[in-house]
Amino acid sequence: MKRIVFLATLWVLLGFASAHHAVAELKIGYVNLQRALNECEAGIRAKEELKEEARRLEKQLTQKQEELKRLREEIEKKQAIWNEETRRAKERDYQQKSQQLQQEFVRLSEELNRKRTQKEEKIIKDLRKIIDQVAEERGYTYVLEASTGLILYGPEKDDITDLVIKLYNERLREENR
Repeated sequence: MKRIVFLATLWVLLGFASAHHAVAELKIGYVNLQRALNECEAGIRAKEELKEEARRLEKQLTQKQEELKRLREEIEKKQAIWNEETRRAKERDYQQKSQQLQQEFVRLSEELNRKRTQKEEKIIKDLRKIIDQVAEERGYTYVLEASTGLILYGPEKDDITDLVIKLYNERLREENR
């Protein structure tokens, strides 16, 4: 009986020792992917390109809005002198152009969002490759995503965001040479 108790105690102690050893090998890092996306050179460049595209599209829409405004003003000024048929035709034309403008606005907004998503997905895919590289080189068992808000605390030494941004920018510069 004493032997069974001794073996059980020994087994439990060995279990604690191996659990302690396993915990000692566990290394967890974290990265803020949103910050990396916003601060890396490719992310900054993509944002600027999208802003320029948005300005260009806004200019197009503003011109069409001005045309629509002029048509509305013409209708208001001349409706008293037009016959019923002409007035109705101008009103239909105005309504049709107004709907087209709204549809074009929606289409262009969706197109801009699609382009933004495509650019972001490519950059994030490339950032993940860098994260994998850093995790392997530095011996991280896990690397968590910090921008989701799930990490409430983490030692600064385990935040690899700056390193990921730096390595990504270096890789990008090398590829562009």
